[in-house]
Amino acid sequence: MRVSLPWHAPLMLALGTWLIYVADRLLDGFLLKPEAQLRLRHLFHARHRLSFLCAAAISSGTLVWLIVAKMSPIARREDTLLFLLSLLYLFCVHKPNGASRSWLPKELAVGIVFAAATAVPTWSRIPSDRLALMPAVALFAALCWLNCIAIERWENDLAPDGLAKANATTRWTANHLTQMAITLVVVSGWMGGISGMHSSPVMSSYAATMLSCLLFVGVDRAKASFSAISLRILADLALLTPVLFLPFMPR
Repeated sequence: MRVSLPWHAPLMLALGTWLIYVADRLLDGFLLKPEAQLRLRHLFHARHRLSFLCAAAISSGTLVWLIVAKMSPIARREDTLLFLLSLLYLFCVHKPNGASRSWLPKELAVGIVFAAATAVPTWSRIPSDRLALMPAVALFAALCWLNCIAIERWENDLAPDGLAKANATTRWTANHLTQMAITLVVVSGWMGGISGMHSSPVMSSYAATMLSCLLFVGVDRAKASFSAISLRILADLALLTPVLFLPFMPR
């Protein structure tokens, strides 16, 4: 969007994302149930719980200082709302009886919150041009959702119960991962074409989304050649396609 972000904006996003991720992993290990299926990442966080808590305390202090001293009032207000939504997500997913898991697709919640948080630094600086950014943020949220679905599919294909305990929307999308990814490619290509006609800088976001979806399709077709941990890594590597467009971004 041709917005020059200050140095602290991506740092705050990184710290906030990491803290929520660590909280999620630690709660997975702390609220362990006999029927729970923990992955290597969960076990690693549980084994090094004290170290993660110490690192999280330092990171939290740094993040709070940045929020108070550096963040703009508009971004602070919108990030506060996202933080509350993140807390609601953690409560719903990790509350003891787990009843909410039957109606809350955690993959969708993660996709929406992460995409919104990523957009806030730019969103808060373009009050008159937000309409142009909204479709790109929505498609990025769909891509993040598909990323979580891909991880669930690839990891649970190797599990005895598979996706039996997942939300119904997660199961359906996991069983139609390729079709959903291709649909997102088509929509992103269409939106990218419209953006190109208007010389919009957000066109690169649509192109990156298309590439990421195609990578999901490729990995899904070749998943038998990879271990579960390799598939988990590839799912996130597929989201790094924006790096390819950085050399061409306007300064």
